[in-house]
Amino acid sequence: MSATPITRAEPLRDAVYARIVELFWSGAYPPGTAVTEAALSRQLDVSRTPVREALLRLEAEGVLRSALAKGFTVRPLDAREAAELYPILGTLESLAVRTAGTPPPSVVRALEHILAELEDCTDPIRRWRLDSDWHAGLVAAAGNRQLQEMVSRVRTNLSRYELTYMRETVDRTEPDRQHLEILVEFASGDTDRAADLLTAHWEAGMRAVLNWLNPPADRP
Repeated sequence: MSATPITRAEPLRDAVYARIVELFWSGAYPPGTAVTEAALSRQLDVSRTPVREALLRLEAEGVLRSALAKGFTVRPLDAREAAELYPILGTLESLAVRTAGTPPPSVVRALEHILAELEDCTDPIRRWRLDSDWHAGLVAAAGNRQLQEMVSRVRTNLSRYELTYMRETVDRTEPDRQHLEILVEFASGDTDRAADLLTAHWEAGMRAVLNWLNPPADRP
């Protein structure tokens, strides 16, 4: 997949980071894949300096790891890390929902539209993007930029797990049902109830991913 072209109006450093994240979200770099500055520099048609800055940023955020003279690789999946990340994301998103207040009808309609697309979508990468857009819409309703940025960083890291998991898991009936239940409460203005349901949603997602990473039959 090719990244979206960078326009001159965009700050180069931020644009390069965003395009590289976009490539990760496309599934182009699964866990364990080597990521080279030179290849990305050619693909994005930019110098290696902003590419390296973006890769170092992704390393600091937990997506990549580097080794001397070996460059960067996408970090492998680890059950302990997943068990740490999911509650953080669930807590941050629930905080956003709890403080959002009753959303305007336009926000509710946009979230309903995404859920309708999700129900009909079978492509795992597209499903993940729609799922991410839906959650981002919930968080954005709070109008807290700092919280949005924190959620985005954790979600980018967690995407390694979710994208890989969704490729191998066909049935998404239960997460779709949970989304609808959350939205009903959120739209009604019962943000406390919506936040509690959202926390439970992320806990269920964590259990599913942990069971997938380490099936009960494989445990000692």
